[in-house]
Formats: sequence, C-alpha cells, structure tokens
Amino acid sequence: MGRKLTIYMLDGFATGPKTIEIGNWSGKAIYSPRAKLKSLLERQEFDSPGIYFLRGQSESYEFDESIYIGEAEELRARLKQHIAGGRIRGQVPI
Repeated sequence: MGRKLTIYMLDGFATGPKTIEIGNWSGKAIYSPRAKLKSLLERQEFDSPGIYFLRGQSESYEFDESIYIGEAEELRARLKQHIAGGRIRGQVPI
C-alpha cells in the first residue's frame, strides 16, 4: 500500500528548503540546507510534531557521511537544542 507525499519547495528551487507532508500524519518533514535553517525556524510548521535528518561527515573511515534521524513534538525547540549543542555545526539538516 502506497503513501501520498506532498512536497512544497519553500523558495521555488528544488535544492532549497522544503516541507513534506505525509498522508494520514499530522506532522511534517522538513528539508533545509544548513545555511537556511535559522531563518526557517520562524515558520509555523516548526511548532508541530515532525521528523528531521541531520546529514554530516562520518566519524568512521568506513563511511563518507552520517545521518542522524530525529523526531520531536515541537520541531523548533528540538532543532534549537541541536544548534546550541553544536550537533548542526558541520552537519546539514535534510
């Protein structure tokens, strides 16, 4: 059984920030280049539950990249914790 995804390009560019809605789920997935994240945190979508991915360099020589997958009841507060804790420095939310 499939699922419907609705992808909205916030700045109109395929490589820019996006929100992704998943059918039958009240949360949203957010994609953003790291450089645009702080400005996006003011959007209403970040008051909601959602998932996020932080992509960065792997600490292991066996892999080029690492991906941290997170879930939060309020995306804004959780991503601000990552920013304050330094997890986003050097990593890219996707």
